[in-house]
Amino acid sequence: MDTRLPVSVNVPSEPAATRRGFCKTAISSAGLLLASGGLSPAFAQGGGEALDLQRDPDLLRACVKMRASLGPEMTMGWLQAKRFAFSEGRVERLHDVHAATFSKLHQVSENQFEFVVIEVSFYTDPGTGTLQKTIRMPFSGEQVEVPVHRFGPTLIRLAVSLDETEHYAPVPGTNQAEFAVAGSVSMTKSIEKNNVINGNLFLQHEEYGRRYPEDSDRPSMFYRESTIWSAPMKEVLDPTRKTVDSEVFYSAMTSWRPWMKMGDIPGNTFSNGYGRRAFAMADLPEVYRSLLEQTNPDVLKDPEAILDGFTA
Repeated sequence: MDTRLPVSVNVPSEPAATRRGFCKTAISSAGLLLASGGLSPAFAQGGGEALDLQRDPDLLRACVKMRASLGPEMTMGWLQAKRFAFSEGRVERLHDVHAATFSKLHQVSENQFEFVVIEVSFYTDPGTGTLQKTIRMPFSGEQVEVPVHRFGPTLIRLAVSLDETEHYAPVPGTNQAEFAVAGSVSMTKSIEKNNVINGNLFLQHEEYGRRYPEDSDRPSMFYRESTIWSAPMKEVLDPTRKTVDSEVFYSAMTSWRPWMKMGDIPGNTFSNGYGRRAFAMADLPEVYRSLLEQTNPDVLKDPEAILDGFTA
């Protein structure tokens, strides 16, 4: 979603993998990654056997099936959420959030996947459902402009356990500085099997990011996200399936964004919502497709072409 702290694509070397300490730096850009940049048949089919969720590589592949696909095709997913502002025990509604991601597998090793991703998020008025262009921020009373968030195309990485630190700088000519300014970004991610209920598998993905300005060693921004993905267990474990129809439950907290102009007012935002996979553009909610057509028609027309044009 739009609250995620962005990370650049420069990747240092990788140590040996363990279940909960897979990566104390980001992944290696050579050696462990497939030279072709695509999936090997063994990864795609799980070696011809059903996935064993006690094994990290299989747990990771299960998550990829639920979030995207083990194949090279473009995948999509959408999210709707409510967003609130919190300060010193006071809670105020900000807006509704409509977001979607478009992604393609870029590179893969046994213990890590990389995807090229585009994410576009919109903030709408809770009462009217219309796109917010301005909002009077709670606690400050200042009227501010509300940007549309477009992030990417860029690389994101997925692993059972990941700890990475990289430099981020907003792309010139975009509004990315309204969401995060230049600095060092530290990010941790993890995947774990949450539960199996009535034949449905639930996987939990945790993400926590801190951004450090270029002139300080104290974090000025944070992002904390928890998503729980669910799908039929037998479909996730089926070695002949590359992807499954899944649902996601979402919650997140983030510090004030620059566009909010909250200054030194203590507090943060928090969001909660739900979403699911989309297998065609028509599967995205109608309200989202309408907003995308108004603001980012190139993404609506051919997101795959944008993803294919990405170079790290």
